[in-house]
Amino acid sequence: MLTQDPLKSWQRFKIGLSIFVVGVLLLFTLSEFHIALRYLSLLVLFLGFAIAMFGYWGIFIQRFSFIKNKKPPPKF
Repeated sequence: MLTQDPLKSWQRFKIGLSIFVVGVLLLFTLSEFHIALRYLSLLVLFLGFAIAMFGYWGIFIQRFSFIKNKKPPPKF
Protein backbone atom coordinates (compact mmCIF):
# COMPACT_ATOMS: atom_id res chain seq x y z
CA MET A 1 0.00 0.00 0.00
CA LEU A 2 2.88 2.38 0.60
CA THR A 3 4.13 2.38 -2.98
CA GLN A 4 1.10 3.09 -5.10
CA ASP A 5 0.90 3.42 -8.84
CA PRO A 6 1.66 7.08 -9.62
CA LEU A 7 -0.83 7.17 -12.49
CA LYS A 8 -3.67 5.97 -10.25
CA SER A 9 -2.64 8.46 -7.58
CA TRP A 10 -2.51 11.28 -10.13
CA GLN A 11 -5.96 10.32 -11.42
CA ARG A 12 -7.32 10.22 -7.86
CA PHE A 13 -5.78 13.63 -7.17
CA LYS A 14 -7.41 15.16 -10.27
CA ILE A 15 -10.80 13.66 -9.40
CA GLY A 16 -10.56 14.93 -5.83
CA LEU A 17 -9.52 18.37 -7.01
CA SER A 18 -12.47 18.48 -9.40
CA ILE A 19 -14.89 17.51 -6.62
CA PHE A 20 -13.29 20.15 -4.40
CA VAL A 21 -13.86 22.84 -7.06
CA VAL A 22 -17.49 21.73 -7.42
CA GLY A 23 -17.87 22.06 -3.65
CA VAL A 24 -16.44 25.58 -3.72
CA LEU A 25 -18.76 26.57 -6.56
CA LEU A 26 -21.74 25.12 -4.69
CA LEU A 27 -20.69 26.97 -1.56
CA PHE A 28 -20.49 30.31 -3.35
CA THR A 29 -23.69 29.90 -5.36
CA LEU A 30 -26.19 27.90 -3.32
CA SER A 31 -25.26 28.45 0.32
CA GLU A 32 -27.26 31.65 0.64
CA PHE A 33 -30.56 29.92 -0.15
CA HIS A 34 -30.72 27.40 2.69
CA ILE A 35 -28.49 26.25 5.53
CA ALA A 36 -28.78 22.61 4.42
CA LEU A 37 -27.29 23.55 1.05
CA ARG A 38 -24.37 25.19 2.84
CA TYR A 39 -23.66 22.01 4.79
CA LEU A 40 -24.08 19.89 1.68
CA SER A 41 -21.61 22.03 -0.24
CA LEU A 42 -19.15 21.87 2.67
CA LEU A 43 -19.50 18.10 2.71
CA VAL A 44 -18.75 17.94 -1.02
CA LEU A 45 -15.81 20.31 -0.55
CA PHE A 46 -14.24 18.26 2.27
CA LEU A 47 -14.89 14.99 0.46
CA GLY A 48 -13.05 16.32 -2.59
CA PHE A 49 -10.23 17.53 -0.36
CA ALA A 50 -9.88 14.11 1.27
CA ILE A 51 -9.81 12.29 -2.07
CA ALA A 52 -7.26 14.75 -3.48
CA MET A 53 -5.01 14.41 -0.44
CA PHE A 54 -5.22 10.62 -0.61
CA GLY A 55 -4.07 10.81 -4.23
CA TYR A 56 -1.34 13.30 -3.37
CA TRP A 57 -0.15 11.03 -0.57
CA GLY A 58 0.42 8.22 -3.09
CA ILE A 59 2.38 10.56 -5.36
CA PHE A 60 4.46 11.79 -2.42
CA ILE A 61 5.24 8.29 -1.16
CA GLN A 62 6.24 7.14 -4.65
CA ARG A 63 8.60 10.09 -5.14
CA PHE A 64 10.03 9.81 -1.63
CA SER A 65 10.76 6.10 -2.12
CA PHE A 66 12.47 6.95 -5.42
CA ILE A 67 14.79 9.39 -3.63
CA LYS A 68 15.42 6.93 -0.80
CA ASN A 69 16.39 4.13 -3.20
CA LYS A 70 18.61 6.32 -5.35
CA LYS A 71 22.25 5.21 -5.27
CA PRO A 72 24.89 7.75 -4.27
CA PRO A 73 27.45 8.70 -6.90
CA PRO A 74 30.69 6.68 -6.86
CA LYS A 75 33.65 8.13 -5.00
CA PHE A 76 36.94 8.43 -6.84
